[in-house]
Amino acid sequence: MNIHTQSKQDIVNLAAPIGFLAIWSGGAIFAKIGLQYTDAWSFLFLRSAIALSLLLAIYLKSTHNKIAITELKKDKGQLKGIIVSGLLLQVFYLIFYFSAINTGISLGIIILVLGIQPIITSLLSANTISVKNVILLAICFSGLVLSTLGYHSVDKINVSGIVLSVLALLSITFGTIAQAKVKTPPILTLLIQTIFSFLIFSAVIVYQGLFFEVTAYSLLSLVWMGAVVSVGAYLLLMLMLKYSAADKVSTLFFLLPLMTMILESLVFDTTLSALTIFGVLLVCVSLFIYQKQKSS
Repeated sequence: MNIHTQSKQDIVNLAAPIGFLAIWSGGAIFAKIGLQYTDAWSFLFLRSAIALSLLLAIYLKSTHNKIAITELKKDKGQLKGIIVSGLLLQVFYLIFYFSAINTGISLGIIILVLGIQPIITSLLSANTISVKNVILLAICFSGLVLSTLGYHSVDKINVSGIVLSVLALLSITFGTIAQAKVKTPPILTLLIQTIFSFLIFSAVIVYQGLFFEVTAYSLLSLVWMGAVVSVGAYLLLMLMLKYSAADKVSTLFFLLPLMTMILESLVFDTTLSALTIFGVLLVCVSLFIYQKQKSS
């Protein structure tokens, strides 16, 4: 590995996780606000439309990506991987996640189900995993459980909600693993994936119809989710998967609901309980040790 590549990797390893966590965790709040003015399908369609427009503009200005698409035509395996990971991460995960919420199941339960994702990804994608690292992952999940129980209600449960949550879990798990195997430039990869997601959500809208109430809050939410999250956060995720192992990147998902809780407490003036704070600290400490173990 040359000095330039190593330097670029160091920057990605430092800055990308911070940016990804800040953007993605904030996305949950913006989505919560936006869904007050539209339905889930309309929101997903408009979100993908904004992302596609932005990605096309970026792609058309990039000579490098135009060359890459010529090479991609020769590599059917890479194209298949891009489509599969895109469908899992940008279509099925979102559909199952929003559908689970619509069943009325407690958000805390959905968070706990999805919280298993870093553990499954680590077990499936890591070449070897020590007993110590398994214990650290278990402690991370325990911290997530404690923080969630201290912040979210878990009293509403139903079978359909559980099934849909599990399907969302499987989608994001195998989507992350599949994405880690894609070597095509991130912009081109995300453009292809967004085209497919846009076409699928468009078909639903043709059948169901479009509803969106235009307000300052709804537009801000839509722009954030369509441009910042759907483009910025996904590109950062792809960069991290390019320079780091999937099992290492996946552990960052332990922090996402915790950061969302903290941001919500600041934005909506809610109180964090002692149990939630203890859970957050437990996750952060155990995850820090785990990352150091994976780096050594």
